[in-house]
Amino acid sequence: MTMWRRSSLRRLLALRALRAPAAAAVVALSAAGATGCARDAVRVELQAQESAGGDPSRLIVSAQVAGPQSGLRYRWFSVAGQFEPQESDVPTTLFTFARGTTRDRVSVEVWSDNARVAQSEIDVKVDERRARAATQPMPPVQVEITQVPPYQPDGGSETRATIGGKVSGELSPDYKIVTYARADVWYIQPSPQTLHPIRADSTWSTWTHTGSSYAALVVRTGYDPLARLDVLPQVGGDVLARSVVEGERPQ
Repeated sequence: MTMWRRSSLRRLLALRALRAPAAAAVVALSAAGATGCARDAVRVELQAQESAGGDPSRLIVSAQVAGPQSGLRYRWFSVAGQFEPQESDVPTTLFTFARGTTRDRVSVEVWSDNARVAQSEIDVKVDERRARAATQPMPPVQVEITQVPPYQPDGGSETRATIGGKVSGELSPDYKIVTYARADVWYIQPSPQTLHPIRADSTWSTWTHTGSSYAALVVRTGYDPLARLDVLPQVGGDVLARSVVEGERPQ
């Protein structure tokens, strides 16, 4: 049996397994996979996270690879969804659920030259709460950054400054603020999973590590912010408002 026929058989078996009841209700339900047991074998594990645009039907799927990585290629498969790209030389792709589906099984094959050296798969499902939020009208909410930290593009864990601002519009006591500072990429501030309250007078503030630019998001309850971002989320779904400023430069 050829390598590609084995891949087709595996996807058929995945489709049958996918029809069985799921045991959990999170975006990434399970992940497993590696081939070979030699010391220098390539090993891979998949992770899935929401896309920066906030569309619950799209996920960023990343392959966490251990072992020799030079010259590797990645081929992405699912039961029903689509990938952009389908084949890549970087271990990341954008997955879109097929219309009318809320769960799927994503897999990756890692190739070196003409040999498959590792594989992994992960069960994924649409976050129903985010999907409902995406269909709701966006409330008129605005956020300002009025206390701007300094422009320090190198940033670093030893730096510290204060960032603050004001929120206006139709506010709910459940809304929170998420802040980011940009060094090489955007990092959540001041620590992972941090959500800041909006005070009764509609102001907010927190300390932050420094960077070249700063961002504040107004988010709904239940929003799960990513600790590191190449691109900030756009307004939509659980992200109700966004403000981005460059750091304050010396006069």
